[in-house]
Amino acid sequence: MKKADIGVGIGLIVLSAWVFWQAHGYRQTVIYVYGPNFFPQVLAVVMAICALVLIFQALKGKALPYTDRIDGRGFIRTVIAISMSIGYLLLMQVIGFAMSTCVFLFVLMAFLRQQGMVIRIVSCVAVSLIVWSIFRYLLVIPIPTGMLSFTF
Repeated sequence: MKKADIGVGIGLIVLSAWVFWQAHGYRQTVIYVYGPNFFPQVLAVVMAICALVLIFQALKGKALPYTDRIDGRGFIRTVIAISMSIGYLLLMQVIGFAMSTCVFLFVLMAFLRQQGMVIRIVSCVAVSLIVWSIFRYLLVIPIPTGMLSFTF
């Protein structure tokens, strides 16, 4: 796995450099200290750091051993989770970010067999409101409100 980890690390560094470069071209605003390029560039830097750690670990000989392949059931569950994510993006345009995030998280946790209905509901509402607040008040980024624009 040493070669694979080094290869993936190099690929992630190239991808993060491309993301950083693409985000640099976003239109700057003069009102705020940070613009629409801030968050993608932060993520690109974090991804590059993680890639460097992966490469460093592989060079030190601490690469994870190759164990198993993904079985058929795991692959199908992954495809279903990705399909749910695409559905979430479509639903977001209809009912808005906050409500669709609650629905998506609840359905995803049910699919992944998260125990406890109360934990699911509280987690969905809390995460949705926290992320919505971060985008609305901290990052000042408009998010889809959908037909339920009066709610948030």
